Amino acid sequence: MVKMYLDGDTAASTELQLKYLDLCSSLFSDVNPIPVKEAMNMMGEEVGPFRKPLVDMEPANRDRLRRELGNYGISLKE
Repeated sequence: MVKMYLDGDTAASTELQLKYLDLCSSLFSDVNPIPVKEAMNMMGEEVGPFRKPLVDMEPANRDRLRRELGNYGISLKE
């Protein structure tokens, strides 16, 4: 997306940004790196629990993240 933009293809760059906007929003629905680490765990890449002062994601944000990962065809473990 960035390369497309820098190469002057702003239409294609914008299209990609809009395509992935919901996924990006869910990945930033909580304090970084909580959603990214949660997504990795959901995908089966066991990166372990959070260390203090970080805490688990709010259930609604976690559900949203799981839903968006699935919407984009990302394989998730149960």
